[in-house]
Amino acid sequence: MQKNKLFLAATITLFVFPLVAFLVSNFSRSFNYYEIFPERVSFLNLAIGLGFGVITSVIAVVILRLKKFKDLTHTYQVLFKDIDVTWGDIIFYSICAGVGEEIFFRGMLLEFVGVWPAAIIFVALHGYISFKSMPKLIYAVYLIIVSAGFGYLYIYTDLYAAMLAHAFYDVIMFWLLLKSKSTA
Repeated sequence: MQKNKLFLAATITLFVFPLVAFLVSNFSRSFNYYEIFPERVSFLNLAIGLGFGVITSVIAVVILRLKKFKDLTHTYQVLFKDIDVTWGDIIFYSICAGVGEEIFFRGMLLEFVGVWPAAIIFVALHGYISFKSMPKLIYAVYLIIVSAGFGYLYIYTDLYAAMLAHAFYDVIMFWLLLKSKSTA
C-alpha cells in the first residue's frame, strides 16, 4: 500500500461514509441523520470514550505482543513497511476513521441491524475475519467486542465518545506499527 492510497482511503472514509448515512436518512422513516449528533458536547462522555479507547488499545497491544500472535503482527507490519508515516499522518488517518466509520457503522447501520451485527459487519469489511488462522480469528473476535463497545458507547453516551474511542484506538495501533517498524 502506498501513502497516497492510504490518504485517499482515509479521505473517502471521512466524507463518503457520512454521505451514505445522510442519503439513507433521506429515504428512511426510522433513521434521522441529524439525531445521531448530540446538541452539546459532554466532557464526561468524551472522557468515557477516551478511557474506552485507552483500555481497548492497551489490551490489543498486549494481545499482539504475545508469542502466539507474532505472525499476525508481522503480517500487519508488512502492509505498512514501505510507507513513511508521520505522527500527523497517523492522527489524520485515525480521525478520518473515527469520524467517518462511527457515523456510518454506529450512527446509521447500528440503527438498522443492532450492535452485534454492526460490529461483525465492521470487522468483516476490514478483512480481519479468517478461519484459516486461529490467531487472526481470535483477534477478530476481540475486534468484534471492541466494535460492539463503540456501539454501546454510542447508545449509552453519544456518537462523539464512540468517535474519540475509535480514533484513539487507531492512533495506538498505528503507533504500534510505526514503533515496530523502527525497531525492525
